[in-house]
Amino acid sequence: MLASSPVGAAKANAVLGTAKKATVLQELIISGVSVGGATIVTNPIDVVKTRLQLHSSTGSAVDRPGLFRTGITLVREEGAASLMRGMSPAVARGFLYGGMRLGLYGPCRDALQAVAGVPSSGNPATAATTGAAPRQGLAALGLKAGAGIISGAIAAGVTSPTELVKTRLQAKGCESSSTWAVMRQVVSEGGVLALWRGSVPSMARAALLTASQLATYDTVKRDVMKYSGWGDSLATHLTSSCFAGLVTTTVTNPADVIKTRMFVTGGSKARGITQTAMDIVRNDGLSGFFKGWTANYARLGPQTVIIFLISETVRNALGLEGL
Repeated sequence: MLASSPVGAAKANAVLGTAKKATVLQELIISGVSVGGATIVTNPIDVVKTRLQLHSSTGSAVDRPGLFRTGITLVREEGAASLMRGMSPAVARGFLYGGMRLGLYGPCRDALQAVAGVPSSGNPATAATTGAAPRQGLAALGLKAGAGIISGAIAAGVTSPTELVKTRLQAKGCESSSTWAVMRQVVSEGGVLALWRGSVPSMARAALLTASQLATYDTVKRDVMKYSGWGDSLATHLTSSCFAGLVTTTVTNPADVIKTRMFVTGGSKARGITQTAMDIVRNDGLSGFFKGWTANYARLGPQTVIIFLISETVRNALGLEGL
């Protein structure tokens, strides 16, 4: 494995030191391809997660379905093809939203660090060996989180209609079977702006998602490279992305539940963020905000790993700096 010793790490760093910095366009394309590919693999789990989050927990604990029970019931009642519902808008959104969310993170991070006078993260290999003072490291972490918030919110705001359509298609009882049919239905119910229903919690979730996912991966990767001697290797990418997936799922689940409820409820039954949140607390308690956590992690965990592995592999093949 690359950089299994200090000598190997030094060689890896030397090689990475010649890597080129990706342009903004390259960042957008690589990120879009990475997220789009991961979306295809994890779409079935996303469908199950959506059904779990839409299920009310007013009954006893015994009656509340879990991840596997929901999946089995879904296949039995609607067929195996139901696990691929919403695939088209999901992949389209993955490419556009993922491309913007991850692709804009690096430029936003570098810009914030330049404004704040904090040394740029730069090449992961050299950054891992030089280290940083604790206070400087904390400031850099805060700026990384800030960059994630900005890029995530922008991406979600622009692509919110695709998320709404995908969620409607995945929900039980959806009469429409195509993306355009759902869009026409939404517009007929509330006009064009109705396509952005739930965009605020969606932007909040995306901001939290990108801040936690990218900042965690960015920070853990540099620490692993610094202390493990693995270098910028597959083991480093796997370890860092697994940590990022766990943190991201926990941070984003509450906003994800609110967003899902708002996306599905339309027409005269449409409710705002505060009303939706109060309904969740009233019916399910505070634990309702973590409904579908297991399904969410089963999707977001592997998705995070796949995204970063594809991204790092493509970057390496193109001779570009790692994330």
